Amino acid sequence: MATWETVVALPRFRRFDVQARYSLAISLASILPLAVAAYASFSRYDHGLRVIQFSKAGMFRPGFLACVALAGLLAVTGIVLGFNSAGQRRNDQERKSWAGFFIGMASCCLTIIVFAAFWFLKLPVVVGGPPG
Repeated sequence: MATWETVVALPRFRRFDVQARYSLAISLASILPLAVAAYASFSRYDHGLRVIQFSKAGMFRPGFLACVALAGLLAVTGIVLGFNSAGQRRNDQERKSWAGFFIGMASCCLTIIVFAAFWFLKLPVVVGGPPG
């Protein structure tokens, strides 16, 4: 009979080569929500007014902030795993450690830039007339 441990095989994060592989994969995965957030914010950018317009009652702001938070969390996780496993004697995949570290760092920096652009250029628009 199969036990829970044999059905769900969790990776052994004590091994540095496993940390290197996951660092690279997680750092690359952080690019997807970052790209969604960047596309969403810059597609709503109005060049004439120089603002990002969105409905105050809509789902744009929570969706954008969720994408930024997910991208930041994944990027920081990739940075930590890559930095922890880089330079270790028993790590035979040191290139993946450094690649995960630097891709995560680039994704983290771009996430901060996209969030700052949204924060300073946002203009929530009230849809409808005055409350009556």
